[in-house]
Amino acid sequence: MPLDPETARDGAATAAFSGEKRPVTLRRSTTGAVSFGDVGDVCTETTDVDITSLQYHVTKQASVLFAGGVAGSIGKTFTAPLSRLTILYQVHSMVTPTHKDKFSGSLSQAFMKVVRREGVFALWKGNGASVVHRFPYSAVNFFTYEWMKDAFDTRQSGITSPMLTRFVSGAVAAATSTTVCYPIDLIRTRLITQLDNNIRYRGISHAFHRIRAEEGTRGLYRGLSATLLVTVPNMAINFTVFESLKDAVQALREDATTPLSALDTLSCGALSGISSSIVTFPVDVVRRRMQISGLHHGSGTETAAEAAQATATAWGIAKELYQQQGVRGFYRGLTPELLKVIPMVGITFGTFDMLKQSLHIDA
Repeated sequence: MPLDPETARDGAATAAFSGEKRPVTLRRSTTGAVSFGDVGDVCTETTDVDITSLQYHVTKQASVLFAGGVAGSIGKTFTAPLSRLTILYQVHSMVTPTHKDKFSGSLSQAFMKVVRREGVFALWKGNGASVVHRFPYSAVNFFTYEWMKDAFDTRQSGITSPMLTRFVSGAVAAATSTTVCYPIDLIRTRLITQLDNNIRYRGISHAFHRIRAEEGTRGLYRGLSATLLVTVPNMAINFTVFESLKDAVQALREDATTPLSALDTLSCGALSGISSSIVTFPVDVVRRRMQISGLHHGSGTETAAEAAQATATAWGIAKELYQQQGVRGFYRGLTPELLKVIPMVGITFGTFDMLKQSLHIDA
């Protein structure tokens, strides 16, 4: 119903009905609702604009983004040492001959080698890039997941199963957040896999410009297809198992309204993370090797572009890995990955739930 500018304040105004202007009265209620009521019998139509509801909706969405970003950053920083060891295990055979066998032993040996050669803080190498990636990634991930769930709840989607709703919502959330934030994930991996003083990239900005110059814009998305094959099922399983376990634990309580404890949330997150990691880990190994294919390959005498062309596809890298290490190569680094997943997923989901309660997010 188009209105004249006079509707900007309480009082008389005019409105057009079927091309004819008629007088109406503008009223603002104490609840924030704006009503266009009738004057006598002239106008019989009423329209309500709930300003309070709109403000709440915007605040809620902003709070979900904030809570998701903070939760992901805390979880990632806490588990950064295990994250770096996992990636080094996954790609150790692609580095230069000097480091080729450094990460072929036990986890404790690899841990001590990094500390002795690079110092304790080297365990957090690349964590700045990790947080720069993780904050927007987790924010978009949780935001999209909550939005999808609300959409399924409020519309006739045809999906009635809670588990299917969670799985589809998690898959869409993962695909969205992964695609949006992928370049920084690739840069993070390149920074983490720099060993000793063999520094190719001096930081996030330098890595971004150098990769673009040497490999083109497409280089920033190297391995995206393989990454989606990991993150989409991974997060779909994560959200589905986590929320289903929460429901199961809640159902066992005498008082179903009592919030879950931090230990409950950590346990549910750990089990969901273990489930998703075991299923998707082989593809994760392939995608990490794709991401650094332009950084370490062969003897180190090739240019980044030549090295990238050597194994440019996920299938090419998987085939090369199988020829070199067999099936075990696809599970190298699984131990530190599981040790990382247990606290990281628990902390991330637990922090998100805690922040939702603190920020009064009714999601």
